[in-house]
Amino acid sequence: MLGLGFSAFAQENLKNAFQKSYEQEKAKQYKEALQTIMAFNDPSVYETQLRLGWLNYLAGNFAKSAEHYQKAGDLVPTAIEPLWGIIYPLSALEKWTNVENVYKEILRRDPKNTKANYYMGLIYYNRKDYTNAKKFLMEVYQLYPFDLDACLLLGWTHYFLGNKVEAKKMFNKVLLQQATNASAKEGLGLCG
Repeated sequence: MLGLGFSAFAQENLKNAFQKSYEQEKAKQYKEALQTIMAFNDPSVYETQLRLGWLNYLAGNFAKSAEHYQKAGDLVPTAIEPLWGIIYPLSALEKWTNVENVYKEILRRDPKNTKANYYMGLIYYNRKDYTNAKKFLMEVYQLYPFDLDACLLLGWTHYFLGNKVEAKKMFNKVLLQQATNASAKEGLGLCG
């Protein structure tokens, strides 16, 4: 972890390198930002590995990005942060089974995580496995009963499960927030 075992001088240099890399990132100078952090790369420092994961992702080095996120996760096995990070390069590499497994790991550690539940619901919805999609989407809905995206996807899930009464409720919730939502209007029309 940052600050453990570093001299004040080394910590100040690392802090300056991080700051410089943020400025380079903002200027879309991803390779330069990578070089700035690589000069201080220590495989035993979580924050450095996490930063290298992100910068490699931005630079298009997806396999390298995933490696650094994995290292960060190995350094702090309880952290969810590197799991969210590794989803980006795995998605870019189209490693969908791995992405799904990462979401499952997030939910194993944090069962009420609404973002992971939503994306798992979306995965199952896209597979036309509406029963499993509903299970994950209901987790989101119970915590955020007025979330537009969750209500819309849950509306379509109910529709495809043949539960038009519940589907209508969800589509109407969406329209309370976004009266022009074409998908919700289409769903209501199909529900009759």
